[in-house]
Amino acid sequence: MRLAWVFPVLLCCALSSAISVPEGVSITSATRKVDISSQVVKVSTNFVLQNNGDAELTSFIYAIPSSEADHVAIVSASQGKNRNERLKINVVTVDGASSEYVYHKIDLAKGVAVKGTGELSVSHVSTDLLKPYPAEITQAENQFVLFHGDAHVGSVYDIAKEITTVQLTADSVRSFTEVMPSKRTGDRITYGPYTNQKAFSSAPITIHYENNAPFVVAVSLKRTIEVSHWGNIAVEEKIELVHKGAVLSGPFSRLDDLLDRRGSKQPVVKAYKTLLPGSARDIYYRDLIGNISTSSVRKVASNVEVELRPRFPLYGGWKTNYVLGYNLPTADFLSSNGDEFHLRMKAIDRIFENAVIEHATVKIILPEGASNIKLVTPFSVKRAPDSVHYTYLDISGRPVITFEKDNVVEKHGQKFTLKYHFSSMYILREPFIVVSAFLLLFVVVIVYSRLDFSLSPEHRQD
Repeated sequence: MRLAWVFPVLLCCALSSAISVPEGVSITSATRKVDISSQVVKVSTNFVLQNNGDAELTSFIYAIPSSEADHVAIVSASQGKNRNERLKINVVTVDGASSEYVYHKIDLAKGVAVKGTGELSVSHVSTDLLKPYPAEITQAENQFVLFHGDAHVGSVYDIAKEITTVQLTADSVRSFTEVMPSKRTGDRITYGPYTNQKAFSSAPITIHYENNAPFVVAVSLKRTIEVSHWGNIAVEEKIELVHKGAVLSGPFSRLDDLLDRRGSKQPVVKAYKTLLPGSARDIYYRDLIGNISTSSVRKVASNVEVELRPRFPLYGGWKTNYVLGYNLPTADFLSSNGDEFHLRMKAIDRIFENAVIEHATVKIILPEGASNIKLVTPFSVKRAPDSVHYTYLDISGRPVITFEKDNVVEKHGQKFTLKYHFSSMYILREPFIVVSAFLLLFVVVIVYSRLDFSLSPEHRQD
């Protein structure tokens, strides 16, 4: 069976042909916010563009330093007031540009006219940029990390005015690079405003600060979605977590852990909250030992919040693994038009706030008989070879569609669409098999009861 698939347009990682920087385009202002208050680095920049060229500006080139590019999980952009509309982004090479950057071409939804201005918001999320320093701490110490960045906005265009605000977790900063004008106010460091900056201006900075946010990484996530047309979708996730913050040095004391009054300032994970769809039911949470009863479930807004509490606190270097599963009503996620079906679900749930998943594998098991399958994802993924899954009453097996993604963050929690053809006759096949089996059994019993297996049959006397 040949399965077709489609990847959408949010982020295409294939390099296209080289492009040139258009003449006469500049940035009137760039306002950047760099959030390093968790284990991920979130960068969002608002640009005001000025087009003094001789043609309409239909695209924008976004530059990310090469030292950071390998850590970037996702890049997104929006234009104007419609923040939900994501623009098409491609990684490109730029003629004559600095090799110190990786360039992303953003196709504008609305071009900037000649002599006109336009606004653009671009954001990206990076992982594994913050390094614990020192790399080892005792149970009573707080965690400090190093951040390496740039005081200037990377750009292929000249910038008339720019300012960068770095958001920290606390006001405990051991040191930071000053690039005048710059100042620190509480849990924020402001660089700029800088004026009349030329393209590719750079001023490296380093910030050494306290960050006790959980540096817990899901090194492996295996998510299985089994679709049944009888009213249920079963979801199960197998997750392996590792605390990649400063490694715990020295002995661990359970008593000291219970008496610690630092609260959220402890560099340890004792519990975290997972968000499931609002219609999730029959939730279970277990590890290799068995069911873990130290968890709680409650309804919040349009989601179900599950507070997961491991059997032991997770300090730096410690790890755990568990299984989380639940059921969903098919009607909420599966739509149909005759024999054509569309499954729309999130690729991943929010495991915990600011989660990082090094490698995610999603398997979708469709009903036996599904064909003409097409997968549409909101970001680029790697399709694994399709396979077949067998369970009770299956003859040819159920098609399994598998896709993988590395370096996954919370922003990847977007919905994919799986389209397939499924004849309504297949729905009646399994009940027909069951009924036929019972009828056959009854016939066998009836025939068996009427057979005479005695060695000397009795003769009827008149």
